[in-house]
Amino acid sequence: MPSPPRARALLAALALTASLTAGCATPWSDNAPPEVSWVKGPVGQRPTVTIPHEPAPKKARATVLHEGEGPELRKGQIAVAEVDMWIWEQRKRFMSTYDQQQPTSVTFDGEHVAKTWDQALIGKRAGSRVLMVAPATHGFGPHGMSPANVTPTDHLAVVFDLIGAYEPHQQIPERPGAPVAGFPEVNVPKGQEPTVRWGDSQAPEKLRSGALVAGDGARIEDGDKVVVQATSWVWKDKQPFNSTYLRKTPNGFLMKEKALLPGWYEALAGQKVGSRVVIAVPPNQRPGFKFTKGGMATPPGKPVLHVIDILDRIPG
Repeated sequence: MPSPPRARALLAALALTASLTAGCATPWSDNAPPEVSWVKGPVGQRPTVTIPHEPAPKKARATVLHEGEGPELRKGQIAVAEVDMWIWEQRKRFMSTYDQQQPTSVTFDGEHVAKTWDQALIGKRAGSRVLMVAPATHGFGPHGMSPANVTPTDHLAVVFDLIGAYEPHQQIPERPGAPVAGFPEVNVPKGQEPTVRWGDSQAPEKLRSGALVAGDGARIEDGDKVVVQATSWVWKDKQPFNSTYLRKTPNGFLMKEKALLPGWYEALAGQKVGSRVVIAVPPNQRPGFKFTKGGMATPPGKPVLHVIDILDRIPG
């Protein structure tokens, strides 16, 4: 299985190369697939998958293994989902966001994923588990993905656990907020990424955090899945080194300390959905940190500022 940063890159490449076939006619089964007994386990936990010892379906097909009760995913939205991906012929797990402790974000704008993904997931409700089986040429592009030892004759079996559907620039509901003492001035225009005025604010020597806006939703607890918009700067820099707004993709994560960037777990624990949280992280917050299992990274040895909108929380 690929290393965490490599796995995230491959998943991003999967979405990108899939767009190469998005404008082509995509084989899709008109018949409902048979009942699936070889994918087991509760939604929200890594599934147990036993690929049948039989040929894969020739045409792409999908089935809802469990129907959720959340909002339906619409075209143009961002799906935050756990993805467990197998190569049918090898009966081998290719990658799993459960192993990386970070869900992925998938853009359904007609450009970033193949029609097989559209047809499998558009219209499905948050909280659903969906199985898609498709030729690799409709998931990895027409030439397969040789670095991962996937050939054009292989098939993918992909289990999606849909966490939620979000708008590309979705933010917390507008409500009064207030500056946090000792922090630089943060401005968040509606539908745009935050900006910061550093003024005479001092780089942090210890972890500091506070709520610019206090939400009234559920409290974040250990083990939850959380969806956020986040922008991050090295202290005093004009441009952020990371921003979900620039990528137009709200991000999901697992509320576990080692699954998060330094300072996030301590700052977000107990905060409520609908909050806007500001976090100042000293350079020595987690000595030796390089990146999370999901590939999240921060410039080493630098004080940083994060501004986070908490959009959603799914109990762990």
